[in-house]
Amino acid sequence: MDYGLFLQVLFIVAGVLVMVVDVTLLAKRKLSEPISVTWGFVAIVFIIAGIVLRPNGWITYMSPAGMVLLCIVGLCLMYGLFLASCHISETMRKQTEMAMNISLLNQEIVELKRELAEKEKELEEKK
Repeated sequence: MDYGLFLQVLFIVAGVLVMVVDVTLLAKRKLSEPISVTWGFVAIVFIIAGIVLRPNGWITYMSPAGMVLLCIVGLCLMYGLFLASCHISETMRKQTEMAMNISLLNQEIVELKRELAEKEKELEEKK
């Protein structure tokens, strides 16, 4: 079996899967746009690497068990990075929401202070 060809196909499939997962998570609003664009670039790099690179030379240094181990480690790494990206996106979304809420609260405080000043002025005028 030609492991170089297998690795090329694996890179291309991984790139396509990363792109599909990226678009799916973006559609479900689990990833923010900047992080999704970054994952899109990663997917494109994987696809281009699968097309352009010819890993026949350095495949001779790797056994089939090493190839399987490398694939498993790569899969776990990608899954962990996607989870971290989802958590970062959620945190960014919550931070933006909190900033909006704080802005609204500040606006309400200003309005309440204005109303309080007007009421105090009315009370002083009645005295």
